[in-house]
Amino acid sequence: MKTKLTGKAVNLLKNFFKPALVNDKGKITPMSVIGRFAPDVAFGTLAAVQTPGDGFDKGTAFLASSLGGGLGGATLTGATRGKLGGTGELLGGLAGDYAGAMAADAFMRGKDKLMGGEGLTGWERMSRDQQVAFAADLEQQILQQYGLLVPGSREYFADPSTGMGVA
Repeated sequence: MKTKLTGKAVNLLKNFFKPALVNDKGKITPMSVIGRFAPDVAFGTLAAVQTPGDGFDKGTAFLASSLGGGLGGATLTGATRGKLGGTGELLGGLAGDYAGAMAADAFMRGKDKLMGGEGLTGWERMSRDQQVAFAADLEQQILQQYGLLVPGSREYFADPSTGMGVA
């Protein structure tokens, strides 16, 4: 019974996704499947390379973009039975990519929280660090501008071995 049910489910999925996976002769071949998902894998690779963070963050971005875009395009094409053509693939791929990105963010936030962080994505951590650095630079500029800090004065009185001031 279990095998029969599994076989029915596989056949249902195969029939649903068939319009998205066939070649111009109406057959599902390895090349037609590769042709359908290769752009999504390429964009998933770009997402991974551009994502700041560790290997988990990059892998999550890759999988979310690749699977989200690929399955989104295949789902919309299957749902419309291919009537939208390339437009359906594009719109479904974009929708799936956005949904995948939101899921990836949730996974990255959860991983960061589990690792003792604030529950931020790599992009959010990078933004926070840049804002802190910008505020420190701005503070130094304002102090110099109004003569409250002589350029290099902190370095002159600092002990290079400890970084603390010398009296």
